[in-house]
Amino acid sequence: MIKLHYFFSMRKTLWLLSGLLLFILGCPGGDATDEETTSLQDLHFNYHQGLNKLFFSVQVEPSYLGTQLQVVNALYFGFDSTQNADTLVLNDIGYSGDIIPDDDIYSINVSNDSNYVSYVLEPTDTGNVYIKFLVQYGTTIKGRMLIFETGNQGPKILSVSMPDTMRRPGADSVAVGNLVVTVSDPDGHEDVQTCYLMFQKPDGTYSSGSPISLYDDGIQDFSMYLWDEEAYDGKFSRYIIIDSNNPLGTYTSYFYARDYSGILSEPFITTLVVE
Repeated sequence: MIKLHYFFSMRKTLWLLSGLLLFILGCPGGDATDEETTSLQDLHFNYHQGLNKLFFSVQVEPSYLGTQLQVVNALYFGFDSTQNADTLVLNDIGYSGDIIPDDDIYSINVSNDSNYVSYVLEPTDTGNVYIKFLVQYGTTIKGRMLIFETGNQGPKILSVSMPDTMRRPGADSVAVGNLVVTVSDPDGHEDVQTCYLMFQKPDGTYSSGSPISLYDDGIQDFSMYLWDEEAYDGKFSRYIIIDSNNPLGTYTSYFYARDYSGILSEPFITTLVVE
C-alpha cells in the first residue's frame, strides 16, 4: 500500500503526492470515491488575503466499519475542477493551521504562492474554487467536493474588550469579567454567523470548553455565563469566568468570526494574566 506523508514544503512534493493519489483513485470523481458520505463534515476553505494564506479544514470520523482512518487529503483544483489538482495532506496534530490536536478536525494552512500551490488566488479574483476532501480507511476512500465562491469578503474582528488581568479566587467562588468582541462584515453584520474564542492555557493546552461561543442575541443569563447588551449590533459578548482551578500564568485568547459563506476571519489575539 502506498503511504502518503505530510505536505508542508514545496510544489514538487505536491505533484508527487498528487500523482500517487491519482494512481490509487483513477481520477477525481471516479467510482473509487463515495460522494454520499457522512464521514466528512464541516468542510471549510478560506483565502486569508491579509496573510496570503489558504486554509483547508474538515471534520472526519476516526474509523469506518472498524477500520481506522489513515490519511485525510484536500485536492485543490483552483477554478477548474477538470484540471490536475494539488494534493494537500491535512493533519490533526495541532500544526500548520490545525488548532487543537486529536479533535478529529483535520486542517492545513499553506502559502498562496506558486512555490506551494499551482493555483494562486488574487484579491480581485471572482468565481468558484473547487476543493475535494478525501479520507482513506484501509482500501476504502470517501470524498466530498466543496465549492467556494470567491469575491465575498469575510468578516473582520475590529476590537476585543476584556480584562488583561484577573485574580484567581479562593475555593467555592469565581471571578467574573465581561468580554465584548466587535465584528464587521462588508455584507453587513447580519452576515456574521458565529464568533468564538480559543482559550489557550499557560501550559500550551486549550481550555476544555474551547471553542467558546460568543453571542449577539441580547440575552443575559448569568447561570449560563451569557451576557449581551443589545441584539444584532455587531458586538458578540459573554462572561469570562475564572475559578480556583485555573492555573496561574498568562492565557492566550484567539478570537475568530465566520460568515454564512464559511469565510473565517483572521485571528485576533489577546492575553490574560491570572494571578
